[in-house]
Amino acid sequence: MKTFLFADFDNTLMATEQFALPSLIDRFNALYEGAAGRALSLAEFKTHFHGQGRELLCGNLSKHFGIPVDYQQLYDDREGRMMAHLQAIPGGIPMAPNLIDSLKSLTAQGATLSFVSNNPIQRAMAAMRFADNGRGDELAALFGTRWFEAGEKQKPLPDAYLCAMSQVGASAAQSIAIEDSVTGVTAALAANMTVYAFTGFNDDAAAAGKFLKMGCAGTFADWKDFTPRL
Repeated sequence: MKTFLFADFDNTLMATEQFALPSLIDRFNALYEGAAGRALSLAEFKTHFHGQGRELLCGNLSKHFGIPVDYQQLYDDREGRMMAHLQAIPGGIPMAPNLIDSLKSLTAQGATLSFVSNNPIQRAMAAMRFADNGRGDELAALFGTRWFEAGEKQKPLPDAYLCAMSQVGASAAQSIAIEDSVTGVTAALAANMTVYAFTGFNDDAAAAGKFLKMGCAGTFADWKDFTPRL
């Protein structure tokens, strides 16, 4: 049976969140710390909002702090600011260990790769452009034209995965998702996919156990250890 692999990007393929999150948190605090009565911390963000973005994130921030958080204001020129920020990172953006060689091996075995993210495709492209190992173009080429962003129906809703499967002609039984957050795992499981969790960029020592308890088929911290049955 043909296998389709659907991978999240941020902190699954490349370690972008360590750069993206602080800038978003800084903007939130600049805009809303006074109304919220306190600053939002990185640890608090990771606990309550990991994997969320855009309107979904703004809605949940509003509920969490009891204040209106305006999407247009918080995300004003977000991608332009992020791409400039990524370009300025000394040494480039880390790529997950052994990622490209592992993905090439999987495609050689007949797997079809797709990208499914809550964040805009241009952010992933910018990150690959400034990859620390200079292999961003190789990574992008492995996905061909199969790039999907969630848009308004963000993970943890399953819609992004359901759309991606429909577009590439995959059934849930043929599909494997690779995620790094509770938000993403929830979405993929709701789409009835087999799910694996990448923990290589996760600073929570208990993350693997949490993902397995959610229903993941396995976890791995290095892509060379991702060996699903195809």
